[in-house]
Amino acid sequence: MSDSAGQPASRSELPAIAVASLYQEYLVTRQTGRAVRDGIERLFADRCGEALAVIDFRDVAVIDFSCADEVVAKLVMASGADPDSSDTRFVLVRGVRDHHLDPVEGALRRRGLAVAAERASGEPLLIGDVDPDAGEAWRMLCACGRIRSHELALRLGLEPGPCDRLLSDLYRRRLVRRCGDEFESLSFTAAAAAEMHAPEELRGDDRPTPLDG
Repeated sequence: MSDSAGQPASRSELPAIAVASLYQEYLVTRQTGRAVRDGIERLFADRCGEALAVIDFRDVAVIDFSCADEVVAKLVMASGADPDSSDTRFVLVRGVRDHHLDPVEGALRRRGLAVAAERASGEPLLIGDVDPDAGEAWRMLCACGRIRSHELALRLGLEPGPCDRLLSDLYRRRLVRRCGDEFESLSFTAAAAAEMHAPEELRGDDRPTPLDG
């Protein structure tokens, strides 16, 4: 492993983190999804710079297409609305189980989007519309945590140019973070923030409360 791969981020490099645990077993109807999304967006309303929304699905037994569209797809769509903005937004979905996949993936693919995710086991998962080569690069980056483009190219057996284009496109779609000349997975970012107890992290009473269906 190269010296740079998997090195932890410093506190100053971490984005603001909001962990939104969806304490509702049934997430159905567009109205419910809109309420959840509005709550998450309010957490970042006055934030400048980078921010990561971590959406925890562990307690969600049922989610329908309309709710997945409002919560996941529209948050992802907003995060990539202005790729050149200094207020960079990322979305990571945690606690994904098989019964979540169809509605979430359907909502994302309908809009040509994708989201970085983790299964309930912690396994990284890319959900939505992604080129196979980009997906392979994303999975290798997740295995490394944080790495430079040319080092990832060696691991993938690619020339540096094509690898850098794949990573740049993943960053443009807000599926990875870029830190100087390195790229890192969103799972790596969230884990680094948890270890450092970053003061930017929003917890407890700040979490959004969804409306009843």
